[in-house]
Amino acid sequence: MVKKRNLTKEKIIEKAFELANEITLENVTFQNLAERLNIKYPSLYNHFKNMEELKTYMTISLTKDLNAKLMEQLIGISGENAIRVFAKVYKEFAFDNRTAYFLYINIRNLKSEEVQNLINTTSAIIKQVLNYYVKTEDEIIHKSRALRSMLHGFISLYFLGYFKNQVDLEESFNIMIEDYIYGLNR
Repeated sequence: MVKKRNLTKEKIIEKAFELANEITLENVTFQNLAERLNIKYPSLYNHFKNMEELKTYMTISLTKDLNAKLMEQLIGISGENAIRVFAKVYKEFAFDNRTAYFLYINIRNLKSEEVQNLINTTSAIIKQVLNYYVKTEDEIIHKSRALRSMLHGFISLYFLGYFKNQVDLEESFNIMIEDYIYGLNR
């Protein structure tokens, strides 16, 4: 049994992600999460008001991790390579956090100031990558939307099982990114 003094928000979030990977996020409840933590479920209310608040904190944790990975991998890189790295890190992050990706794509539904700040950080990272190619704010927004839509579409189709043929998935992804870069260079 996890002793109450050792129970932290971080431990709860970690176990919630583990449980979500096994039974899907929609099926995670305070009751089955408490079972996983080997505690009584009312103890979770000492840390989170309800499941929605827990999901908000899960989203915060996930987005912090994504932003940290992006910043770490993009240090000293610009131009085409920055777009390739951004795309690769984003895709790998989604694939590694498949269940939690649902939280990330629904991030705009959350009204947390911290979540909004993290969204702004992600947007600033994308803007920095695209500043190499485009200079006006409108162009950056258009190109950012295109990049994010393309990545999300690829990831979503993969998760839904649409890429079952024998063509190499990684090659398809790389061709898609190279086509995007080509479009930026024209």
